[in-house]
Amino acid sequence: MTDCANPFDEWTTTAAQSGGDFVVALTERILSEAAQSNVSDVHFQPEKNALEVRFRTDGVLHRMGAVSADRTPQIAARLKVLADLLTYKTNVPQEGRVRAGRVPDIAKEMRISTTPTLHGERIVVRFFSEETHYHYPDELGFPEDIQERLLQSIQKNSGAVLITGPAGSGKTTTAYALLRELADRGETLRSILTLEDPVEHALDGIAQTEVSGQGDRTLGEMIKYMMRQDPEVLFVGEIRDRATAEAAFQSALTGHLLLTTFHAGSAAEAVGRLCELGMEPFVLRSAVSCVLSQRLVRKLCGCAESVEPTEKIPKMKIPKGCEICGGTGYRGRIPLAEALPLEKEEVMRSLLDRNDTAALRETAIRNGMIPLETRASALIESGTTSLLEIKRVLGTDVFR
Repeated sequence: MTDCANPFDEWTTTAAQSGGDFVVALTERILSEAAQSNVSDVHFQPEKNALEVRFRTDGVLHRMGAVSADRTPQIAARLKVLADLLTYKTNVPQEGRVRAGRVPDIAKEMRISTTPTLHGERIVVRFFSEETHYHYPDELGFPEDIQERLLQSIQKNSGAVLITGPAGSGKTTTAYALLRELADRGETLRSILTLEDPVEHALDGIAQTEVSGQGDRTLGEMIKYMMRQDPEVLFVGEIRDRATAEAAFQSALTGHLLLTTFHAGSAAEAVGRLCELGMEPFVLRSAVSCVLSQRLVRKLCGCAESVEPTEKIPKMKIPKGCEICGGTGYRGRIPLAEALPLEKEEVMRSLLDRNDTAALRETAIRNGMIPLETRASALIESGTTSLLEIKRVLGTDVFR
């Protein structure tokens, strides 16, 4: 998808010629185009003289076009109507859900988030993936060793599987795939419960609870309450504080399989951050069975061109852009992952000795962990992705 105004000009012209309300027609056209293009988010960004529309595709924002600033409150009001939000409240953040089919020709559910800014309300529309987009673990594209480690971890009757990474790295997709594996492919029927904020997709055979609908109860309190529901598997959408961490890992220590996500830059950093939250290393040693750190990197389109290699990377390609990939040079994404080998005695000893993150990471690599950078180098050399994409995802200091 290229940063150009041409598609947007066509949308505004079509909306103006629709014979109906221009704002309604344009808003629905933007959302429809986004849904058909597998866009994950639509940003309605108010500026001084215009309302800018941006699409996030494969993790990257693209500027699509803009309408005059006087349309900002009208488009914001229309989006809030779709999500059953209060249109007259423009000075406080709001969040709502648009059910599938509410907008013509859109089968996906959407979450709408609003926040007041200097030039008007900023609206972000998040598309929830359709059911067919949530795969089983063996369909996500993980390396064979990572996939095997995950599958072994969820076959246990207790212990925590910690899925880490920054926002937008596919943590929830991985968690849902593991839940599907347990619900659909398990040898025995298991009681599976989730606590999510929000519930992104309904999973058959699993009792899902949306945290935001539980009044004043904290997530930690909800975890303790869910323990009375006779669960065998519990998915906690995200660990954000010490109380949640303590309640979640206590469940993993008392005969329950815990799946949860956590924001951290690497597998070793995830363990370090949990210790900073107040979790004792001996609790993590007993409770955690797998720590996965992941990212999502864009795959090069077939139009990619080979270029001169660097000293560190003997073979590489760069994006070119064509009609098939919308001029971006990329099509689809693939996970980049590392898993902490907690079963290794030296790694566990480093954890118990409260070594810093860097020391724990070096110990893990010495004991067989393949780090993100090594896997990234292999993807570049195979022509799967580019050095530019890896630097975008992992930072500009890699392969310097």
